[in-house]
Amino acid sequence: MILTTFLDYLFGCHHSNLSRVFTIGRRTYRVCCGCGAQFEYSLERMVISRRRTRSQVSLGVVENAIHMAE
Repeated sequence: MILTTFLDYLFGCHHSNLSRVFTIGRRTYRVCCGCGAQFEYSLERMVISRRRTRSQVSLGVVENAIHMAE
């Protein structure tokens, strides 16, 4: 895990070009325009709280679809 994070930092995207804040359903986030990574965003603190992994993003799409159907 640490090695992967280190290699990603050296050779991956540095996420310097982020989108505006999106709130869809119950989820608030920003997206890196370079690589598409999604970051949870706290409206209370006005900061990025954590990066969402690909599996969390997939789960979020399903949750949003269920929420929109209700």
